[in-house]
Amino acid sequence: MTILRAYATLGELISHLTGAHINLPIFSFGFFVAIAFLVAAWLLSKELARKEQEGLLHPIPEKQVVGLPPKPAEIILNAAIGFVLGFKVGAIIADYATFSANPQAFVFSAEGSWLGGIMGLVLLGWLKYQERKKQQLPRPEERTVQVYPHQRVGDIVVIAAVTGILGAKIFSNFEEPGGWQQFWQDPMGNFFSGLTIYGGLLLGAASVIWFASRKKISVLHLGDAVAPALILAYGIGRIGCQVAGDGDWGIYNTAYMTMEDAGIQHAEPGNFDSVVAMYPRYFDYSFKGMEEVPHGQFKGPDFLPRFLFAQNYAHNVNGDGLPIPGCEGPFCAVLPVPVFPTPLYEILMSLAIFGVLWVLRRRMRFAGGLFALYIFFNGLERFWIEKIRVNNVLEFAGIRATQAEFISVGFMLFGLAFMAFLWQRSRNRTV
Repeated sequence: MTILRAYATLGELISHLTGAHINLPIFSFGFFVAIAFLVAAWLLSKELARKEQEGLLHPIPEKQVVGLPPKPAEIILNAAIGFVLGFKVGAIIADYATFSANPQAFVFSAEGSWLGGIMGLVLLGWLKYQERKKQQLPRPEERTVQVYPHQRVGDIVVIAAVTGILGAKIFSNFEEPGGWQQFWQDPMGNFFSGLTIYGGLLLGAASVIWFASRKKISVLHLGDAVAPALILAYGIGRIGCQVAGDGDWGIYNTAYMTMEDAGIQHAEPGNFDSVVAMYPRYFDYSFKGMEEVPHGQFKGPDFLPRFLFAQNYAHNVNGDGLPIPGCEGPFCAVLPVPVFPTPLYEILMSLAIFGVLWVLRRRMRFAGGLFALYIFFNGLERFWIEKIRVNNVLEFAGIRATQAEFISVGFMLFGLAFMAFLWQRSRNRTV
């Protein structure tokens, strides 16, 4: 019987894959999110450069003053960043055991090394001074340079990341009962948990559109260039959800049951009801009522791996579930009943959608069409997954559905309407 488990930190994952014990307290979810941003930035840069070569995007001239002497404000800012980094890195080196026990709490605490902070302050301040000094000219000059869209990818990614996380947190607090109350009670501890993808997508997109308009970058061509990158990044991010077991899983699959050793086997009739009755405090706390426990039943074919249909996310990063007998440490919980592994399904669907968009990116004959198709696929994928995913149900205009279902339907309708509008406009221009 194979036990498929979660890995809260990157060190645990590496140890399992290699057999070497490495105390690397980098959370798996954060690591894959960072990889997702890097891959998206690289892919977007390549697509923008391709469109520039095809004459679809153009540079704009910008005036820059070069050769200025070092600015005190820049040096002070870099020195301040150096102090913060040195303050924390020095403390991590001095007390790695405390840091590895709870990295997030350690980073956002007041603990630090003053010696490390002073060293970081001096180092980064001096490096910025030296950089500006090398660039200084006897007489500063004003030059006009051509800035291409692909050269702004760094700015685009930073804007999308900051506003995307902010939007994801805002939407999450509206979606979760008592979300805002929990946020204000512990802002830093609550900020990077419970993020809603549609909130991040909407606010991030609005911010990027505003930036692109200011820099005279065609929003439609930018949308086409970023569409494959977005869905691929989403899939990579879901790898983080799957590996870490961060709670983005599906409803209980009552065709299977969790064993005492955290393994999974086929369930007998009545097993699910017995487990719910055995742990009333857990289910009542998690779902605000025993009658609200979401579940379905599907037994996968024997020739397919069992983990495709049921996982109990043993050792998940949230500590959600029941204690694992004999386990010691911060991540020793397992779900009492296996669930549908919806992050795994979203990974596969994201890769499939990416493949379709990647093939069509050179064949779509009108600007914006690929992005409209991405919007439709995004809504379709999320609408389907919400049918077997645990989420809070809302009521609007007499319709009961999750926040994501309402938004995903809007995405599908908007994507189709936007596609039809762009196609009709392109036809009118050729007549």
